[in-house]
Amino acid sequence: MPEISRVVDYGPLVIIGTALLWGLGRILYLGYRKEVTVLSFLTRRKTAAEHGLAVIALVLDGYLVLRPFVPALDGWVYAQPSAFPVFGLIVMALGIGLMVVSQINMGKAWRIGVPSELEDSQSLVTNGVYAFSRNPIYVAILMFLIGAAILHPGPLTVTAVLGTYMLLRPVIKNEEAFMEAAFSDKFRQYKSHVRRWI
Repeated sequence: MPEISRVVDYGPLVIIGTALLWGLGRILYLGYRKEVTVLSFLTRRKTAAEHGLAVIALVLDGYLVLRPFVPALDGWVYAQPSAFPVFGLIVMALGIGLMVVSQINMGKAWRIGVPSELEDSQSLVTNGVYAFSRNPIYVAILMFLIGAAILHPGPLTVTAVLGTYMLLRPVIKNEEAFMEAAFSDKFRQYKSHVRRWI
């Protein structure tokens, strides 16, 4: 039982650390190839939804990373004991796994944010996991958050799930407007056959 408790305590730290290392490695790799402006969102003004998503990510990830070292955090955020802690960890890990697969499927088309204009390396990706969801990376993020809410149920994690879902909607709408302008009928046909989520 102490081993499971340790996995539950440090599992999110390992999952988040792995996701951050993967993301940083991917950004550096694609930047090194000089074919992709991965961080195009840094050069433009952020929307209120993007700011909100960043705040949620910082607060929740900060809580998940710090809680093994500061157990009092659970009381501060009114987190309750989980009935299914290992299941919560599995859902979090599956979410990160789906995110990685989604980014690999996107190849050079992957961006963080919408660029100001279509770049040469961008294409409409419709294969792999994108044959089942137009936004598998966002599905993956929500899976991670649902796993966190199962692992540490309470107002913070539940609000993170609901807030992220609500704030992703205008982000997706903006991205889809860009995709429709860039790929016109090809994107509209894809949109008519593949659902936004799953």
